[in-house]
Amino acid sequence: MPRVTVCLSVYNGAETIAKSLDSVFAQTYRDFNVLVLDDGSKDGSADIADGYDCRVIRIPNGGRGAALKRMVQEADGEYIALIDCDDIWLPDKLEKQMALVESTGASLVHADCWFDYSDGTVVERNLVLPDSTFAFDHILPSNDIIASSAVFHREEMLQVGNFAEDTLRCCDWYGWFVLAPGRKFVHLPEKLVRYSVLSTSLANAGYAFHEAQHYLLREKILPRAKELFAGLSISDQERYRKYLVQRDGIALSSMASALDKKGEKKAARTLHRRAIATSPAVVRVWTRALKNLVR
Repeated sequence: MPRVTVCLSVYNGAETIAKSLDSVFAQTYRDFNVLVLDDGSKDGSADIADGYDCRVIRIPNGGRGAALKRMVQEADGEYIALIDCDDIWLPDKLEKQMALVESTGASLVHADCWFDYSDGTVVERNLVLPDSTFAFDHILPSNDIIASSAVFHREEMLQVGNFAEDTLRCCDWYGWFVLAPGRKFVHLPEKLVRYSVLSTSLANAGYAFHEAQHYLLREKILPRAKELFAGLSISDQERYRKYLVQRDGIALSSMASALDKKGEKKAARTLHRRAIATSPAVVRVWTRALKNLVR
């Protein structure tokens, strides 16, 4: 059994998947195998993957959450390393991360990256997280774990229920939530990934992203908050729950702002009211709502 299974899901990624797989097979760390899940591509992505030394699974299109869950089920490594079909790893990524896994016993290790935008802009991500932080500090008040930089323990993810298959976006964030309780997450403060940000996939700017975030918070995470935070002090439980509620209000506010931009003022106003009722202490929720009123 390999120590690591590298998992790559692809949907119509024929233009980029070869570069991603080339960066995987160029790793200095060699105790890994590769699983590619073709999520109903129509552009020959799976045929390209067939040209590499990897296992390729072809399934009907089910979306990102279902693909993540299936890959965890199908992998046979002790650890899983995720990579998107348009991202690139530096050659020593796995070597450095697995050394940190061995030295810390962490259930999840993640790293920094360069955000490579399709217009040629490059933005560095240099996160600062003290070693003493709880696992939840890596995902709250916002998610700092870049999926293509994450290496995590497969069996532990299965034990806690795996990723959510019914979301197309934010599904990795949910996985980190269920994995976090009682476990150690470690951030490696080195840029080891080139993360591609396409003009067609600017998730953070869109209604659908924030709608998925709101759904996960309201339907899956907040109802389990007491269980997820049970091992923490009362003050920490209250702090993290406050973060969750604030994030839900911000998600609603972001959805409203997206509708504002589309000229759907009435629907936007309804969401602005919900956002204020959810997170009345968040300033940006109020400022966005006020803009809706004066336009």
